[in-house]
Amino acid sequence: MKKSFLSLFSLLILFAACSKDDIPIDPDNLLIGVWNLSEYKDNSLIFTRNDQFVDNHCYRFNSDGTMTERKNSGFCGTPPVTYADYPGSWTVINDTLVQITVGYWGGTSSYKLDIEHIDLNSLTATYVFEDNQLPD
Repeated sequence: MKKSFLSLFSLLILFAACSKDDIPIDPDNLLIGVWNLSEYKDNSLIFTRNDQFVDNHCYRFNSDGTMTERKNSGFCGTPPVTYADYPGSWTVINDTLVQITVGYWGGTSSYKLDIEHIDLNSLTATYVFEDNQLPD
């Protein structure tokens, strides 16, 4: 009986540790995965890699060029802030620029992320908006 309980308990732990939503780290493209905003520094956004979104600004970059951005669900950023997940797409422009097209509460926005630094655990980027790409 004790062995059966231990076996069942071990099996449950194994299944709980695995998630179908986990995105493996791709050493050829470190951008793929879930990134949660951890801080602002000057004009830079600093994200940390995670396995799921938190209630904050987050990105999930998928290997097929699709993405999800978690951000404010309305125009007001005054606390308490509510967040929503918006689908979009991304493409690599060059070694440091990523083109983002994603929905938001008022429609669709296109902008670039300038990747200043990326490693297995952190991503530092700045927004690059062209004059006609500012969100409404």
